[in-house]
Amino acid sequence: MTTTTARSIVREIVTRSYLRYTPTNGRAPEGTEFGGDGWLFDLPGETLNGRHFPPCTYAAYQVTRNAELVWMVREVGSERRQVGSHSTTRKGALALAVGAVAHDREKAAEGGERTQVSATMDERLARMRASQLSALPTVAEIRMAYPLAGGGATLRLMTAEGSTAERHMIPLTERGPAGRENDPAGIYLDAITDGANTEGLKIAAGWHLMRLGFNYARGAAWASYTGSTTSKAQWKEWASMLPDGHQWPRSVRVAIVPTAEHLAYIDRTFGPAPELPELPAGVSAHPSGSRSWQISYANRRFWQLSYRPRMGGDVWTLYADPACTKSLARADNPGELLATIPDRDAEAQSRAATPKGYRVTAP
Repeated sequence: MTTTTARSIVREIVTRSYLRYTPTNGRAPEGTEFGGDGWLFDLPGETLNGRHFPPCTYAAYQVTRNAELVWMVREVGSERRQVGSHSTTRKGALALAVGAVAHDREKAAEGGERTQVSATMDERLARMRASQLSALPTVAEIRMAYPLAGGGATLRLMTAEGSTAERHMIPLTERGPAGRENDPAGIYLDAITDGANTEGLKIAAGWHLMRLGFNYARGAAWASYTGSTTSKAQWKEWASMLPDGHQWPRSVRVAIVPTAEHLAYIDRTFGPAPELPELPAGVSAHPSGSRSWQISYANRRFWQLSYRPRMGGDVWTLYADPACTKSLARADNPGELLATIPDRDAEAQSRAATPKGYRVTAP
């Protein structure tokens, strides 16, 4: 029987009281990392499964990331790092913070109740899968940087709340790391945009979307996005710095959906471990983890086999040690690796039978 953790009341909070702080009103949290302007808001205390959580104060503030302003949220008076993820809007940042605080409290309460029966692995994986699906980006945006920052362009994949994970912020007009493929032609050049939102940027963005496992929603197309009133006023002031015809649109957006391959990858990641194929004669396998097996031959020599789901092709790895530090071989299916076990055992026996330092010399 499984006991469900009490749900945090923080999740049900719809309205909150915000107190704006400035560098001069004495309300700003200590530390320069909070920026020069922002809001404070409180989340109530509560008791979950017999564990009490005190009320906490959080600060929402703007910082510059990749030549643009984004919102962050952090607990005041605590060593705790960022709550949630950064967002292009204050509302999105606060929503992420509230969700993260509620999740942390529920998780701590579940672990702190000694008499509570822990959930089964299948239930945990189901919750993790649901969380992963709910956090998938739904909007792609090509955003031009401010003129003073060089006028480059960035692809951002955002959730409905406006948050963006670091891996979903991709420069479209910069050369990628050495040796890494980063556009359909091999490299990106500033000529692809020249300060404007061109078709070349959209083609490059589409390539990245495909690589990440996303596609345009049915009937969706790139459309201008004007942003906030403050942002529009700022760009109007800077319009004279841009070449003629390159002032707008500074941002375009399109609705996106995960591909069938992406959804299948999530199912494999949070689903049951795959079954091993028929084993070669003399080879045995015993589960040693959620996605790993101890492999032995004639019960005298042991290896470790692991499985890792991956977009574009899953990876099976054979290791020489239980700690999985000495990789021997990789393949896209376990049968290929298991077939080598008898030969590996014979090779190890041959090495063991040869005395150390012994050399065969020609007569």
